[in-house]
Amino acid sequence: MSPDTGDPVTREVRPQSLRRRLLAVTAVAPWPPRGGFSLRVARLLESLSRSWDISLVVADSQEPAAVPWAPTGPHEVISVRMCHPVWAPSTPFIAENRRLRDAVDEVLARRSCQAVLLWPGIEFVAFGRDDFPPAVADRIDSDTLKRFRAWCHRKTTIGELLKYAAYERRVVRQFAAAIVVGQDDARALTRISGSKNVVIVPNGVVPQHAPCFEAESPRPTVVFSGTLNYYANVDAVRHFARYIWPDIHCRRPDARLLIVGRTPTRGVLTLAKLAGVEVRADVPDMARVLREGWVAVAPMRLGSGVKNKVLEAWAAGRPVVLSPRAANGLDLDEDMRRLVTGRRKAFAALVLQLLSNQKLRHSLGAAALSRVRARHSWQDSAEALSKVLQSVSGEINPFKGASIG
Repeated sequence: MSPDTGDPVTREVRPQSLRRRLLAVTAVAPWPPRGGFSLRVARLLESLSRSWDISLVVADSQEPAAVPWAPTGPHEVISVRMCHPVWAPSTPFIAENRRLRDAVDEVLARRSCQAVLLWPGIEFVAFGRDDFPPAVADRIDSDTLKRFRAWCHRKTTIGELLKYAAYERRVVRQFAAAIVVGQDDARALTRISGSKNVVIVPNGVVPQHAPCFEAESPRPTVVFSGTLNYYANVDAVRHFARYIWPDIHCRRPDARLLIVGRTPTRGVLTLAKLAGVEVRADVPDMARVLREGWVAVAPMRLGSGVKNKVLEAWAAGRPVVLSPRAANGLDLDEDMRRLVTGRRKAFAALVLQLLSNQKLRHSLGAAALSRVRARHSWQDSAEALSKVLQSVSGEINPFKGASIG
């Protein structure tokens, strides 16, 4: 069928052969990954495809040929063109999004799925359905926690906060399990819902083979990376550049702050006017830029979830100075915890110490790379998720081997 009509476009790759069948539904095309959301969906599905027969329904324009596992297994990709944006806390677009429900029903009518995996924004396809297979909602982060922190900084309203809380309460109570990436998010969802079916499945990362310290820039370089139109990143980098960086640059005039990421806002671009600050938009290879840096920073004040910027810097063999909020969901050893602070002066002092002490920053960078390789692989995260899916389908004991928030 023509995509211009808005009708589902289906590609069946091979006949079904795997014992477990999974229906996965996402509101964002995972490939190519364009941010933390799509990266998580893509990496988890890539790993799950080794043990599950996956029917992937995407409420977006996803080219099946771009899906790396589609040609090599008994999977299918269904792309559904939507009339309206999918996500809203009170889901006012359910009637208009009938196409997505129809695509899901069509899959369930011809495939006996043991479990369903739903990502944020499309949980409504399972609301009020007694005939639906056991469903797991990968919330990734708690939107209520994000909104609460934004409300504390007067960046949202109490009405918006209550809408998100009501929506997440409904999702967690109705579904067999809800998944988040960190402890803070798990505690928030547990308190909101009064349910014990909240499970932690952290993000992963693809580590470098070696720290590659010879790639460091000749100039002392501090790196902030991330999607630069995401409100929590914008708040963090503007706060750091205006209130912490001047102290660092005053003591190290030869140092520079490198702000790197996708789609920077005008407010982020104007930071390039500050002494020692450089903004690079839409770089083709983030790992290369991180290796150029001496130290990475994650001075987050808003948001929730695991900060991919921290994992990516560790995966490049670079130490990270971070705020307590950025440490959510991360497995920190004693040395890493010494680099966590929420105070401006202490934050600047830690960055200066690492810039001035090559032996220390190389030691911490190598240790971070080793730790992220051992504890933050996508394969480990996918195996934890697979156990949750098996548990809700009754295949194994509930939540055996999973981390419960």
